[in-house]
Parts: sequence; C-alpha cells; structure tokens
Amino acid sequence: MHIRKKEDLLQRIVENGIQRYLDAIEPVVESDQTAPQRLRGAINAHMRVLADSLQQTRVAFHQWTYLAPAGKRRVVKLRRRYDALLSQIIDEGIEVGEFKAVKSARVTVLAIIGMLNSATEWFSPTGELTHEQIAEVLADGLLTGLEG
Repeated sequence: MHIRKKEDLLQRIVENGIQRYLDAIEPVVESDQTAPQRLRGAINAHMRVLADSLQQTRVAFHQWTYLAPAGKRRVVKLRRRYDALLSQIIDEGIEVGEFKAVKSARVTVLAIIGMLNSATEWFSPTGELTHEQIAEVLADGLLTGLEG
C-alpha cells in the first residue's frame, strides 16, 4: 500500500482507529440483550479496544482535526455512526422503560462519549485496574443514573 503524503497516513490511522470501535460495538448494540446490558457491553467493548490500541486511539481521537476538509468529512461520518450506536441503546432503553426518561437523550449520549473518549488521557494498560474493571466502574455509574 503506497502512502503519498503524511496526511494520507494520518487519514488511514484515524479511520482505522474509529472503525475498530465500530466493529467492536456494533454487534453489542444489535444483540437481543436489554438496553442496560448493551450499554455495559458497549462500554466494555470501547475499553477493550482502547486497551488494545491506546496510541492509535490517541491519534484517531485527537489528531483528526488536522485533516483536510474532505478527510474531516469522512471522519465525521464515522464518528456519527459511533454516536448513533450509543443513541440507539439510550433511545431504545427509554422507549421500553429500562432507562428513565432524561431531559435530553442527546446530551446523555454526548456525556457518555465524552467520558469514554477522555479515557485516552488517563487509562494505562499497566494501571491499577484492568480495562474490564474500569468498564465495570464506568457502566455502574452510568446505569445508576439511567436506571435510578
């Protein structure tokens, strides 16, 4: 595979990085589990991908803004797919009564994404807690608020 310039390399790193998250989370979202189980599974999948690809994730989540407009548009489409997956869980959970009605499902989803994306700044594969343990703590906190 020939890379013509640095931006092409960055584009590939970013798109591949986001796609890894989509590939891990989509099957969880499409499963027959309850919304709380799917949210827990999505958080776990996110943290597993982060643990497996921390450096790539840091680049994908923080450097994509340096791409040219066409590249940014491609990345935004991928990011919107990720957003839609979490929105699907939250919306379906509210609809069937597994989650309480929130003032803004959109803000709830953005808060979840912000929480997960910020893990690139503090997560360490050699830290005190494993990615599974961190996912459990994060999911417990979110579900306490959504189910309570």
